[in-house]
Amino acid sequence: MIKAYRLYIFFFFLLLAFVFITGFNGLYGQDSYEYLRFTNCLSAFYKTGAPTGDFFWPLIYPILGSLLSFIIKPVFALQLISILSFVGAAMYVDKTIELVYSPYAKYKSIFVFLFFLLAPYLLRASLVVMSDMLAVFFITGAYYYVVKYRINLQGKYFFLFVVFAMAAIATRYAAFVILVVPGLFIKANFIKHFKWKAFLASALVAVLILLPHLLLRSNHPLAFIQHDWIRGWSPVNFFKNSFITADGNGYYTLPNIVYFFYNLFHPAFCFVGIILILFSIKHFKKENTLIPTVSIILYALFLAGIPLQNLRFLLLSFPLVVLVLFPGFASAMDYLTERGNFNSAKKITVYVLVAAIQLALFARVFMPLYYDNRTENLVAEEVLKHPDIPIYTFSIDGALRAHGVRNRIISLYSSQIDSVKGQKLVLFSESQFADEWKGQPPMINWHYLQQKYTLTKVKDLPDGWALYTAN
Repeated sequence: MIKAYRLYIFFFFLLLAFVFITGFNGLYGQDSYEYLRFTNCLSAFYKTGAPTGDFFWPLIYPILGSLLSFIIKPVFALQLISILSFVGAAMYVDKTIELVYSPYAKYKSIFVFLFFLLAPYLLRASLVVMSDMLAVFFITGAYYYVVKYRINLQGKYFFLFVVFAMAAIATRYAAFVILVVPGLFIKANFIKHFKWKAFLASALVAVLILLPHLLLRSNHPLAFIQHDWIRGWSPVNFFKNSFITADGNGYYTLPNIVYFFYNLFHPAFCFVGIILILFSIKHFKKENTLIPTVSIILYALFLAGIPLQNLRFLLLSFPLVVLVLFPGFASAMDYLTERGNFNSAKKITVYVLVAAIQLALFARVFMPLYYDNRTENLVAEEVLKHPDIPIYTFSIDGALRAHGVRNRIISLYSSQIDSVKGQKLVLFSESQFADEWKGQPPMINWHYLQQKYTLTKVKDLPDGWALYTAN
């Protein structure tokens, strides 16, 4: 067993080494700090019974992080979950390929290594404090058990599908859209071969997985459906590339309907995607490939109706993209072997070249993230030099709290400022927010502070940030 997965075990330790060498703790942007904050709240609840308060996103990721926090620091606990989930998802992709495409199984390990483990954006996601990779793991496992159940029709595989599918949805709500097609498929098969024990066990585990959500959000369990992205969903957005929402103003190059198929061909996901699609076309109508193909299309259409573009959203369906593209890779390798002198030396050369390109692309998508992480550290260090003074800021308050800043923080987003009494600090990056938040609270409040008060710059900071005193 260990021998079969030694590649993945080795890669796991390689990622740990990368984290320790670079010192990257996985924190960046508002969302990751919010996951850390709520993980700490859960840990405090276990120890003291202190109320956790509400939390916007699904709960499984911070719950697992808080449990792991009993033995390691919370931030590393969350990052470790992402790394383990990434490696676990790769193992499930490997196992699924072996089941579905057994004639081509000889290519599975090198394919998973090159186009899953080294997929630039996926590799980056494995290192950050976000729920994406945990959701990817559960989605990949759920799909594997659909395939396993179709082959063996054993109740335990239906039960495991329910466990993984419900956990995926309780980690990222959007996982429901990806799993609805395989869910309907396995449900139809299960009804034909109904087993009471498997049904009751599945129903029980589904309730247990949803229980934290039901307990914490007993007064508004379906509030997430009222999110602005869902209320703003429209097929009209398929063809738009600019949006003005409560989350800022977004101006993009391509319309949504193109953007949300990016994980089929964008270099951040698969730089040879177009080639693999061409070699895979003949497989798309086959049952083994039809279900993941329909799931990918359905999820992309769902995302295309949202008034926003974000590559992160495409991570959830990428394991299915990899499964759909694998026959193309295997066909291409067979074609080269049969039609040309494609010997072992040439294969190794191609593999090394592809790996080098993937790593270069990974560096391209990772370095901005690493830079943001360093910037947040430096900004927080500067604010720590000014204790006890209230501070007006936007978007970086989670990072300040995580780094020990205890000043009172007034958000330039959540409240309209009409007076400033006494000495205050202002921390802002006009270059970052001028266009995205034009005409919205952060920029309205910033202009008010500029007009009504004397802002004296204390220090220029990276990425356009600057610290001011307001009098």
